[in-house]
Amino acid sequence: MRELFFHQQAQFTRSFKKKLNEKLAEAGLFHSQWLVIYCIKQQQSVTLVEISNYLDVEKPTISRTVKRLEEQGFIEDIASEDKRARRIRLSSKGQEVFEHAQEIVSHFEAELVKHISDADLEIALKTIQKIKEKM
Repeated sequence: MRELFFHQQAQFTRSFKKKLNEKLAEAGLFHSQWLVIYCIKQQQSVTLVEISNYLDVEKPTISRTVKRLEEQGFIEDIASEDKRARRIRLSSKGQEVFEHAQEIVSHFEAELVKHISDADLEIALKTIQKIKEKM
């Protein structure tokens, strides 16, 4: 049962990302870019290290993703007293793409769980949180 649990989780994650990438293409984003945009939106202003820590992803990977988002005009630098730590936020174009992508993601997620009870979702969430705490 335990081996099956983690195998199913890995398959779910791959399938989820693949399908979400297909949906997010409408907004011009990939799943990895959506995660960064979501993080920036939640924090309002953030450094690359903070994004890296929040998403548990290596800083060079975050740097590449942020560079692409910057090239698309979705993020902008914020003037900071500490020149060692680059702070960024969503641009007005980034705010618009966030809103569009949020609608796509919310609809996609709602469709996935529409026949699953809140009680079952709560159990699944608690299980995931307990496992994450052990890592």
